[in-house]
Amino acid sequence: ICVSSGEALRNLVALLGRERVEQASLFVPNARVAGIAREIGLREPALAGPGDAQMLAALVAYFGDAK
Repeated sequence: ICVSSGEALRNLVALLGRERVEQASLFVPNARVAGIAREIGLREPALAGPGDAQMLAALVAYFGDAK
């Protein structure tokens, strides 16, 4: 799951529930959103970076050749 803001993360958790969100890998753009994830009780997210290119690079690095 990629989220771009703390508000988006809170809304996602409200819609799906914490348990469902924590089952997936979580990618966030900055330390502030990572802190919100921890406050909610989610496991440590991957810190990707603020731009689309950084988010994509983090996803590619994490998933690699997984198909």
